[in-house]
This record gives sequence, C-alpha cells and structure tokens, in this order.
Amino acid sequence: MSAYKMMSYKIRCNINSCRVNKGMSLEDFKFIYWMEYAHRMWGRGLGVVFSLPFMYFLAKGYITRQLGIRLSTLFALGGAQGLIGWWMVKSGLEEPSTEYVQPRVSPYRLATHLTSAFVIYCGILWTALCVVMPDPPSETLERLRGAGRVRKLALPVSVLVGITAISGAFVAGNDAGHAYNTFPKMGDTWIPEDIFSMDPLIRNFFENTALVQLNHRILATTTLASIGGLWYATRKIDMHPAVQALIGNTLGMAALQVTLGISTLLSYVPVSLASAHQAGALTLMTLMIILTHTLRRPSPAVLRSLASIPGKMKS
Repeated sequence: MSAYKMMSYKIRCNINSCRVNKGMSLEDFKFIYWMEYAHRMWGRGLGVVFSLPFMYFLAKGYITRQLGIRLSTLFALGGAQGLIGWWMVKSGLEEPSTEYVQPRVSPYRLATHLTSAFVIYCGILWTALCVVMPDPPSETLERLRGAGRVRKLALPVSVLVGITAISGAFVAGNDAGHAYNTFPKMGDTWIPEDIFSMDPLIRNFFENTALVQLNHRILATTTLASIGGLWYATRKIDMHPAVQALIGNTLGMAALQVTLGISTLLSYVPVSLASAHQAGALTLMTLMIILTHTLRRPSPAVLRSLASIPGKMKS
C-alpha cells in the first residue's frame, strides 16, 4: 500500500473517530494509542526473542533437523501473524455506512488473527513439551492402556475447547457482549426471534449479534459438560496420577471460565473481566494441550521396556 493511501485511511479513521467519540479526551486517546503501540512492539520483540536463541542453538548444532523444521515453521507463522494483524486493522479504517456507526474491525479478520495466535501458542507449547518430556509417563502397560482410553475422549474435547475460544472472537468482533446482558435467558426469551434475520442464512452465524452470542453460550455450556463428562468417565480408569490431576484441574478451570463469561456478560463487559475471560480461554486451552500431550502414545523403546517387565505387566 502506498504512503498516500495509508494517509487517506488514517484521515478517514480520524474523522470517523471524531464523529463517534466526541467526548474522548487527549488522555483517553493516549491510552488507546499506547496500548496499540505496545501490542505491536511486543509482537516484534517476540520475533527477536525467538529468532536470536534459535540461530545460536542452530549454529551450535543443538537442534535436530526435525526440531529445526518445526521451529522454522513457528517463526514463519509468527511473521504471518503480523501481516494478519495489519490486514485486520486495515478493515477498521474503512468508511462506515453512516456517521452514527462506530468504525470497527471485521469480525472475520479478528477471528483469523486470534485463531492464528492460538495456533502459534499451541505449537510452541507442544514443541516445548516434546523437548522436556520426550515420552509420556508410563509405569505399567495397564496404565498405558488406560491413557489410550482417555486419549480417545480427550481429543474431541480439545477440539471443542478450540472452537469455543474462536467463537468468542466473533462475540468480540460483533460487540455481541453488549447485547442480551442477562443469563440464562437472552432478554425475556431463551432464543431471540431475530437470530436468522440476515440474508444469506450463513451470515447470521458470524454477523448476527443474537445468534453469535447464542452460539457462544451453547458452545461454552457444551464444553463445560463435555469436560465434566470426561472427568466422570475416567474416574475408575487406572492411569498416572499426573493425568488424573490434569483432568481435575481442567474441570475446575472450565467451571471458572464459564463463571467469568457470565460475570462479564452481566457486568456489561468491563475491560478487566473481559481480559480475565480471554486469559481463562488460553489457560483452559493450555491445560487441554498438556493433557493430550501427556496421553500420547510412547515410543517403541518404552513399549518394549514395559513389555519386558512381567511384574509391571500385571500391576
């Protein structure tokens, strides 16, 4: 994009901001500016913090070929995240349909930016876990079989946690948290009448404030119920104590996350609670990543060592 076009975008943004935010003081503007500036500098700083040690350890020969490819991919994704962030911000500089509509970024681009951040974070976490714990804790073949049974249940729950977190981006992108600030009903009804008011139908799932919030409520409730079901179904399975503790902690975090979501909604989305709710989503996702990593199948060498110990086969 040329400097002239970027300047025209900024001018239009400033004009629209003056129309909508007439009461904004200079201090209010400075706060928003420095938050955005710090976010950009933080992202660039992460790139430096990641790349310098990576190049050092690569030059020293401490990084295997497989790990090097994985880390290079994560670094490339980090660079792409910066481009996605610019692409997202650019959508907020477009001229609103009327002077009374507040300029905001596209919910699709916001969801893409958040999803990309989650993918990078999960990739880094999984890679770090693989380095510090090459094989999962496996004391007996019986516990190994138990871990396999739990893994089949934990994987779909992990996917559901991710989908629920992404749906939260559409809630934020459509400012849906400032509508229907009641729970468990949405206003006076369980299901608002205007959930399919947009054409074509598919737009309602991503742009209709009522349906976007309803979807997030349903997904959050389903996630909590699924994690509760995972905990209940695995109570009597013989597995490592670390796995049992992780499942219990995940259930507690899911309950806290739902509580934070409801509190944020009922309080008309204060920044402090909204930030805590977003951090809760990342914490819950972290626990699910650690759980699924701990439940993964061990290497053939570990399997052979367990099979060679008759006493442990029966324990």
